[in-house]
Amino acid sequence: MNTTNNQNSEEKAITLADLWRVFLTALPLMIIAAILIVGIGYAYRKLNYHPKYTSEGAFLVMRDRTQTGEATSTGSEVQLALLMMQTCYDVVTSYDVREKTTTRLNDEGGDYTVKEISKMVSVSTNDSSLIMTFRATASTPEEARNILDKFMLSAEEQVRAIMNNDLVSRSNEPLLPTSPSTKFGAMKIVLIGFFGAVLVYAAYLILDILDDRIRTGEDIADVAGLTLLGIIPDAYSSARKYSYKYGKKYAKHYGRYGSDGASKKEG
Repeated sequence: MNTTNNQNSEEKAITLADLWRVFLTALPLMIIAAILIVGIGYAYRKLNYHPKYTSEGAFLVMRDRTQTGEATSTGSEVQLALLMMQTCYDVVTSYDVREKTTTRLNDEGGDYTVKEISKMVSVSTNDSSLIMTFRATASTPEEARNILDKFMLSAEEQVRAIMNNDLVSRSNEPLLPTSPSTKFGAMKIVLIGFFGAVLVYAAYLILDILDDRIRTGEDIADVAGLTLLGIIPDAYSSARKYSYKYGKKYAKHYGRYGSDGASKKEG
């Protein structure tokens, strides 16, 4: 008998019917959990969301020989510019440029520090490109463009003063951003709520798998290794489904319809 029980336990697997049964059981709590997570996440994001706007501009790192009339090939100028790109990048991102930018902004009535400007402005380059890209992020579009304009002006002056008078020129002026660069993240909140509901379902499924209590005739058949031929219903449980006209205690002596219940039922 023990061998049969072990075999039945090993062969028992989760069916689609079991998954659906657990899903219907966990569905109310899944919905509640998803609504709570989405609501809390939305409220938290609403209180802490501050849109940021990013302005972009660019430098073309290449000496202009047309004004001096020097005869140099374009290829050699490109190679020279690529070799000088890293040095130019170091000059542009130096402390002096950030300090000059801060001074210019504060002269216009701003209240910035060099540390704040360092966090708000970024510079990026590409090894195979002569374009140096600048970005400034602020709470308003106008502020972002103004900060970037002052930074590019300071960087241009610093490069020309240290390296060459005509090494860089503005390829793109600072643009006025039209939309925030930081999104509200509503879709992320919805996804988190969905995964919260999935976790609730997974918890219900695990508890159902670990539950080895005998509840139905099928459970008895699985444990005992026997074939279930039929189930005798509980008469008392079946009787509870009916309604009684004068109460359950009265029905035990006179029937559910009273002493003349038979005639009333026929009528």
